[in-house]
Amino acid sequence: MAINPRKFALRATTTLIFVPLFFYIVKYLPVGYFFSLIILVLFLGTFEFHSLAGKLGKGFYSVPAFLMMAALAASFLMPTIPAHLVLSAGFVIVMLYSLLVDREIQSTLEATALTFLGVLYLGIPAAYMVALKSSDAHAYHGYPGMGADLVFTLFIVVWLGDTGAYLFGSLFGKHKLAPKISPGKSIEGAIANLVFNFAGATIAKFWFFTRLSWQDVIVIGLVVGITGIMGDLIESMWKRRAGIKDSAGLIPGHGGLLDRLDSFALSAPLMYYYFIYFM
Repeated sequence: MAINPRKFALRATTTLIFVPLFFYIVKYLPVGYFFSLIILVLFLGTFEFHSLAGKLGKGFYSVPAFLMMAALAASFLMPTIPAHLVLSAGFVIVMLYSLLVDREIQSTLEATALTFLGVLYLGIPAAYMVALKSSDAHAYHGYPGMGADLVFTLFIVVWLGDTGAYLFGSLFGKHKLAPKISPGKSIEGAIANLVFNFAGATIAKFWFFTRLSWQDVIVIGLVVGITGIMGDLIESMWKRRAGIKDSAGLIPGHGGLLDRLDSFALSAPLMYYYFIYFM
C-alpha cells in the first residue's frame, strides 16, 4: 500500500501547525490553560462519540457524559473533588437521566452503557493528562517543570509512533496485524510504531526532559507503544462495527479527535502511575 501524497501533506501541515502551539501551552502556560484545552477536546469528543453511537444505532446521553468527563478532569486538578465522588454522582445522574428524560425505553440500557463507556474512554485519559500537567505545582526533587515534561513526552512518544506506523506500514506493510479489526494495519507498521516510540522518548531525554534515565526511556517507549497500539485497535473495532473509516473530519489528514486520542486511552493512566511509583 503506497502513501497517499495528499493525505500525507495534510497530516504534515496539521502537525507543523498544531505541535508548536501545543508545546507552548504545555511547557510555558499555567495548568489552567491546559485544562481549558482538555475541556474543549472533551466537548468536541463528546459529539464525536454521540455520532459514533448513532451510527451503531444506539443512544448516548451527551450532556451527562460531558459533565462527568469535565468534572473527572477537574477532580485531578482540585483534590477537594475526589474522582470517586464524581463517578458516584455521575452514576446517579445518568440513571435518573435515563429514567426521567429518555423516552425511548427500548434503548435506555444501551444508551446508559455507551454513556459510561464514553466517559471512561475519553474522561479517564484526559483526567490523567491533567494530573500529569498539574505536577507542575509541585517541585519534585527540585524539578518544578516535571508535569509539562511528562505531558509532552507522552504526546511526542505517541505522535512519533503513529507517524512511524503510518509511513512504514504504508510502504512496507505486508503482514496483517489484526485483519478482522483493521485490515490496513500491519505487523511491519506496529514494529515501526514501537521503534519510533523509543525514538520519541530518546528525543525527549536529549531535548527537554534530561531527568529521564535510560530505564525510563525504555519503559515509557515500550509501555506507551504497546498500549497505544491496543487503544488504536479498540477504536478501530468500534469504527468497523459502525461502518466508518474516521470518527470525524475535524482534523485535516488525521480524522477526528477520537482517532487522535485512541492511543492515549490506556497509555495516559499508565504513564501517570509509572511516574508516581517509579520516577
